[in-house]
Amino acid sequence: MAKELAAVLPIPTVTAFRLSRLPYLLGLALALTLFGGWWMKQAEVVVLASQITEAVPPIPALGALLLLLLVNPLLRRFFPTLALSRSEMLFVYAFCTIATAVPACGSLRFVLSLTTYPIYYERMQPELRLDLVTPSIPDWLVPKEFALIRDLYQGRPDAKVPWEAWLRPIGSWTLFFALYWVALTGILCVFEKRWREHERLVFPLLYLPLRATEEASPEGLPKFWRDPLMWLGFSLSAFYNALNIANAFFPQFPAPGKFYDLGQYFTAPPLDALRPLTLWYRPEVIGLGYLMPTEVAFTVWFTYALFKVEALIGRALGWQWAGYPFTQEQGLGAYLATAALLFYAARHYLRDWSKALLRLTQWENERDALPPRETVIWLVLGVGGVLAFLVLAGMHPILASIYLLLTLLVALVYARIRAEVGAPMVWLFPYYQHKKVILYTLGTERVMGWGGIKSMTAFAIFTFMARGFFHSYTATQLENIRLGEQVGYPVRLWVRLSVFAVIIGVLIGFYFHLVPYYASGAVNLREGGIWGHWHASAEYSAIVSYRTTPLPPDVPRIVATVAGVVLTLLFGLVRFNFPTSPFHPLGFAIAGAYGDLVWWSFLVVWVTKFLVLRYGGGRLYRRTVPFMLGFALGHYLVAGVLWGLWSTTGKPPFQRYGVWFG
Repeated sequence: MAKELAAVLPIPTVTAFRLSRLPYLLGLALALTLFGGWWMKQAEVVVLASQITEAVPPIPALGALLLLLLVNPLLRRFFPTLALSRSEMLFVYAFCTIATAVPACGSLRFVLSLTTYPIYYERMQPELRLDLVTPSIPDWLVPKEFALIRDLYQGRPDAKVPWEAWLRPIGSWTLFFALYWVALTGILCVFEKRWREHERLVFPLLYLPLRATEEASPEGLPKFWRDPLMWLGFSLSAFYNALNIANAFFPQFPAPGKFYDLGQYFTAPPLDALRPLTLWYRPEVIGLGYLMPTEVAFTVWFTYALFKVEALIGRALGWQWAGYPFTQEQGLGAYLATAALLFYAARHYLRDWSKALLRLTQWENERDALPPRETVIWLVLGVGGVLAFLVLAGMHPILASIYLLLTLLVALVYARIRAEVGAPMVWLFPYYQHKKVILYTLGTERVMGWGGIKSMTAFAIFTFMARGFFHSYTATQLENIRLGEQVGYPVRLWVRLSVFAVIIGVLIGFYFHLVPYYASGAVNLREGGIWGHWHASAEYSAIVSYRTTPLPPDVPRIVATVAGVVLTLLFGLVRFNFPTSPFHPLGFAIAGAYGDLVWWSFLVVWVTKFLVLRYGGGRLYRRTVPFMLGFALGHYLVAGVLWGLWSTTGKPPFQRYGVWFG
């Protein structure tokens, strides 16, 4: 598969990148990020018609790139000093992929929900007994005055944000996210050179921005934009979205919708165990998934089918375990086993890297994203800073250490999956499980024994590290490093400036959330409040119940996690000894993480690629890649950019066709 994809990847072309123009590029990136923040506010917070920041790449970043592509020819003609080279354009794009994604529902918005929920509902629903946890919430993470949080949820008569009360929490969270980003980037920079140069991973998701920005031909447009097959694929997904958009305005108009529920045909036991069984229509997953290895696509849908067989057998035998067959627990086991395999496979590289760190050997570090010594500084500063932050917030040091380790390992494996496989979804990791595994393995009584309610409250506040997807941006960081290597912007400069992109993302995120919440009220914009309020409710209610009803270790879930480890190691062993095996350990990890959403798309990908390669070979495959890229691009442009911008004008009918890219 690497050879197949390498044959269709564009040849790298390094273009001019002048450091003297860096202030101009950063100013341009900041302007586009501010617009992306406003766009996010309107589409996701006010109207709630499209989760544009969940996309891979984020829709505001893709929209910024398309805008630059449209404007740049005019700049070349009328204002040549302002025109951008390819590397400069993609540098601005890289900045936007981070800065516009940080305020998303799975990161900063989740923080607002987790920190404010108990303060508001302590008064609004006293029967929840949230007064047991609110004293443990640090006042430097959220304003604790009830009137301020009430106005956040219900709106303020003068619509003014009490910035003076929020300055300290905003500063605290900005520091945390910067430290967390430094830690994630640090562990990534230990491996990235090996993955890029030694294993030569192909980074399939970079294919779209690289092809879209290829140098113009004599005819004036890059070959990608003149390919009729690309436009055919684009037209098909655009037509699919056009039908759904028409249905949003005219409900009587027939439309395919976003999914088809096969589970409706399985209602009687034991076949009801097959539910949910949904065919999700995801043009971007099919289009970009066409670039993934065939064996990964096969393993995803085949493993998902096995999960359904497990559920069917369990129902037939009368097993009553809630959540069986514990696919996400198996997915976590797959992720942890994959992390172990990554460390084992890189053992010789890590030994040489360690010797270079101690200056015992020479190390060619010009192509490193960060030199070994600087990488260690990032790791120590990031990991140490995050641990200190968690402990100061109230979490027990042992609990904080285990939790942070799990989040770093999951982030590392997710980055590997994106670099090798290219699945374009931010939720393709066993979300929530790196927190749940601590509780169901040790039991809540032991975990409560580490610091009591104070520690558990901090654990609840930082649920976003497991249930949200901030650490999935690590994969975007790795792709941006590779992108710089391909087109010529300075990789080390980018890595260092990426911290600035995160800080900007946090600041604009707070601004574009607090302004509409205080103006209209979070409960008026969305029923129940801020995104993630249902998780906040479950988290804090669980803490209250653990006091009187502790939960013992959950043996079935522990067994499922261990089974995920064993099966992944088995897949890896089979693949190592039989390279032509149709099974791939990363496919099992993806199926365990979020098989419900992607199994149908990957089945379509596998069948299509099998037929293309079987009857047309590599030549036909290379020719059909632009069609699939156009299929993904059409969905991104119509459902993301055009519908996302249009939806900023009001709620109905835009909420009748809500597009979630996650």
